Amino acid sequence: MSWKPTWWLLVIVILTGVFVGVFERGAKPSARSMPVDTPLLQFNRATVTRLSISADGVTVVCNRRDGQWFLTKPFEMRADSARVNRLVETLAAIRQQEVINSERREKRNLTLANFGLEVPRARITIGSESHADEILMGDPSPLGNTVYVLVNGDTRVIAVTCRVSDILPLDLDGLQDRNVFPVSIKQAVRVEVKRAEGFFQLALRNGVWRIQQPFDALADSGRVEHVLQSLSLLVIEGFGNASAGVAPATYGFGADESVLQVSVWPVGRSEPLVLTVGKIWPDNPAWVAAKVSDTGRIFAIRKDSVPFLNLKPESLRDRRICDADPSLITTISLREGDNKLMMKKGPEGGWLIVEPVRFSANTRAVGALLRTLCTLQGEEVIMPGETNQIPAEIETLSAHLTIATASAVKLASNETAGLTVPGGVWSYSLGTTGSVVSGSLAFREETRSLFRVNEDDLMRLWAVQSGRARHGLTDPLQYMECRMLDLNPQHIRKITLSRQGREETVTVSADGDWVVESPPDGQLKEGAVPALMEWASNLQAQYVESIAVTNAATYGLDESSERLTFGLSGGGIQKTLLIGHDNGQNGVYAMVQGQDVIFVLQKLAADSLMRSLVKGH
Repeated sequence: MSWKPTWWLLVIVILTGVFVGVFERGAKPSARSMPVDTPLLQFNRATVTRLSISADGVTVVCNRRDGQWFLTKPFEMRADSARVNRLVETLAAIRQQEVINSERREKRNLTLANFGLEVPRARITIGSESHADEILMGDPSPLGNTVYVLVNGDTRVIAVTCRVSDILPLDLDGLQDRNVFPVSIKQAVRVEVKRAEGFFQLALRNGVWRIQQPFDALADSGRVEHVLQSLSLLVIEGFGNASAGVAPATYGFGADESVLQVSVWPVGRSEPLVLTVGKIWPDNPAWVAAKVSDTGRIFAIRKDSVPFLNLKPESLRDRRICDADPSLITTISLREGDNKLMMKKGPEGGWLIVEPVRFSANTRAVGALLRTLCTLQGEEVIMPGETNQIPAEIETLSAHLTIATASAVKLASNETAGLTVPGGVWSYSLGTTGSVVSGSLAFREETRSLFRVNEDDLMRLWAVQSGRARHGLTDPLQYMECRMLDLNPQHIRKITLSRQGREETVTVSADGDWVVESPPDGQLKEGAVPALMEWASNLQAQYVESIAVTNAATYGLDESSERLTFGLSGGGIQKTLLIGHDNGQNGVYAMVQGQDVIFVLQKLAADSLMRSLVKGH
């Protein structure tokens, strides 16, 4: 075997290596040596303000202003910002996999046409006013997992991974924002409406909506916010002919032809967004033509979804004289002449009368009063003259009412943090006068606002709250709690019943059983104590008769009255119920000793309470 061929092969390999080393020395690095799977473009998504895509003979240009994307070509239109931002994300996600320079193409006898780049499928420009990158997009690779591109005029062909389906074909219709107004419309502070029936204007002052034109009055803030919500939900149903030859008058936008014009000022914006509504849409009678001032395209919206078309300013009035939240009211003060009633809400939500007597209040009766007040409606009276001078006769109004609310915390939403709403005070003079402004009136002192109210509605504040008719807003009897005993059976250790000159006493033994203490030889009636306990745990009066007792004997509530005494655990504490005369209406007068509050029990309840506990009595 000869080794000469082997040696010759070894020499050839060495010489080839030397030749390659010398030839490549100083040359540019090969495209194959460049890092793969790296971003094609380096840009900050937050600074991108311009995106242009040309494909299939159509060029779409988007520009971002104040955080909102707009289409500026082929027409002026607000863009779907979420859709455009997804395009930006797609371009930012492109990663290069292989770079093929011109030398490699020449060696392989390839031209740009072989990569689909002589006439690119798409031309994309992304960036800002100061800098932008251009991408020419060609064909997919033979294996279909990459796409060939050119960047910024460089002759090198780059194979990249890219979600082409997110870019092409161009979805011009999908890039258009189908919302008539941007989301900022919800933060409006002023609204003007022009139509054939006239002009009216709304403005937000100190957090409260008012009608400023054609008259000055409080607006129903809830109704106004509902209308603004309706504006924010307006959706574009279709688009008009975009060709330059179509005149605005075709859609009813000629001089003095529009059916409706709504101007809305979002907070912080000096110029309004103006919605103009024109004629019925040519191809669909359920639609009307419309356009918005910040875009140039005519579109169609559903006629029945457009607020203000048939809305009258009169219907936006807030006719409530008190816009407090009843659930937040913590203090009520009522005064008529020398009579005063004050009630306060306890920490557990119950109400307490603190003046003229300290007594538990009927929560339902107080709630009815507050609901009546907070739904009472009236017409605001605007007095002539620039100062809207309120007549001095207002001082003669008979009743005065003041309510105060506690601070409230509004729950946090997706857009805002939780907010603390401070408490407020509402003070009113109420009554009827025959002065310069006659009729039933309500005057709010904080805002010096005067309202004319319906007399029957005003009298609802004096309505019956209990079982008997009362007269006067400050009568505490109609607000007093009718539960006169609410003893816990577990705390009752002794019961003494005195009636018709006889007395019987039962008590709890050491074993926890009820036994007769007096008379000494008495035997306990079966079931008598449990039945009495049930009445004592929740004794309800029909109504409170009086708190200004000067002669209790008139009601049979003196030393001769029947008595039921409950001895309670805890150091000799006891409660004594006195039963007096019949009231002549199937009721019996009663009182709890020490409270000086006379109330009426149903006769059945009184008889059950005073039923003997001992056999033979």
